[in-house]
Amino acid sequence: MKISGIEKKDNTLNFVVEEITPAFANALRRIMVSEVPVLAIDDVTIFENGSSLYDEVIGHRLGLIPIKTDLKTFKLPSECTCKGKGCPKCQVSFTLVKKGPGTVYSGDLKPSDPKTTVVDDNIPITKLNEGQKIKIEAIAMLGQGKEHAKWQPAVVSYGYEKDKKAFRFHIESHGGLSPDKIVAEAAKILGNKAKEVEKLVK
Repeated sequence: MKISGIEKKDNTLNFVVEEITPAFANALRRIMVSEVPVLAIDDVTIFENGSSLYDEVIGHRLGLIPIKTDLKTFKLPSECTCKGKGCPKCQVSFTLVKKGPGTVYSGDLKPSDPKTTVVDDNIPITKLNEGQKIKIEAIAMLGQGKEHAKWQPAVVSYGYEKDKKAFRFHIESHGGLSPDKIVAEAAKILGNKAKEVEKLVK
């Protein structure tokens, strides 16, 4: 395997891989999209919602807000010592309290862990008129894209270059994880799967 033409800019990464099969290229892409975990809001408690949007719409919008993820700090609920019941090792809580008039933005979400913030403070959630108020508590946890699209860390594509007999990958992260971290984690997951298969056939 040879990797060349690495180009990284902001949250995008491009590189060329030689000496791999289409099956390997597709496996790597699928793992990056569906198995590399990131944080996303999964549980929302709405105490007050004076806006014109239904609670379900607010919850859906919150779930799609990218959150900065440190995979060394958090574990998947299924792999955590709390067995998914909820603890600082597998989840982080956010609070949102705001009065109108004005727009409620993603930056209004206040995390229990100051290191775990939203990627972009300027994502609009809803609008409040004079006298209206919104009060929310939300829980973000690690998840995988195969469970729900909100846990997909990036948009990943590749194309085959006949002249080079190589695959050109393009990774565009939403910012929760850097694109190079996504590739590294996907390679690690793919390697572990290969080791598991090796054990089973022996």
